[in-house]
Amino acid sequence: MTKQAPSHPSDRFVGIFSAFMVFCVLVWLWGLGLYMLWPWQKGGTWLPEFPMIAVCADQPVCTLPYRDLATAQASGQVISLQPPTPSGETGYEMITLQWKTLNGGIETKASAWNFQTTVRYRIEQNQPVLVEYQEISGKVFLYAILGALVSLGLLYARKLRK
Repeated sequence: MTKQAPSHPSDRFVGIFSAFMVFCVLVWLWGLGLYMLWPWQKGGTWLPEFPMIAVCADQPVCTLPYRDLATAQASGQVISLQPPTPSGETGYEMITLQWKTLNGGIETKASAWNFQTTVRYRIEQNQPVLVEYQEISGKVFLYAILGALVSLGLLYARKLRK
């Protein structure tokens, strides 16, 4: 038996709307899965502009880019690189900066609407030592869209075979 075309314009709208909603859910699922599975890079070099959490002479929590850390320590502006609380959040320019103390180190997450960089490091001789980092950018969203399109295509190909 052959399938007949929709007889009413609202039937076509329902079909398109349903496909779009399935696509949105698939993008969300693919994005969440890729976000959770995105790889960590071991070691490496610090990003010079990555904001560091510190205790400064004039305020309990301050942030400064990694490239300015040595000069701030030499001038006495930075008292300690160990955050004053086990976890917290602050702002730096247009970035949200969150930190938490881990067993043997610190995890700092710098994020905005279009990226997230998470760095795990430890303090040795009052210097941060990079352990691992994870950079998540807009390409995760593009991969999620591609995965959703492929999944949607496979779902509709299966539906047409039935």
